[in-house]
Amino acid sequence: MDTRGKIISAVEASRLAATGALVVSGSFDPMLASHAARISGLKREGVPLVVAIATTADTILPARARAELVAGLRAVDYVVESVEGLVPNIRLEPEDAARLEKLIEHVHARQQAASS
Repeated sequence: MDTRGKIISAVEASRLAATGALVVSGSFDPMLASHAARISGLKREGVPLVVAIATTADTILPARARAELVAGLRAVDYVVESVEGLVPNIRLEPEDAARLEKLIEHVHARQQAASS
């Protein structure tokens, strides 16, 4: 199944939000297993889950690439490549920043251990 079909326009995302969809924003840069677990925990039966991709000055991957990765998650119904024009019910950006910091610390520790 090509999950890229879950990627929708901002207009469609706004329409879904207005009809009661749960809108969650996050940077998902990089996408980690902990993101999948967090998103799965937010999914509610009968409520569409729309994930909005947030972009910052420090983002590594393009929004489209991150949207395609998020669209691959079973719990996600729709993905939009921007948060503009949306008011997310849940913002994961602070969690994403913490995840990235932990990943960087882990990589540095592994590099130091390997060079010792």
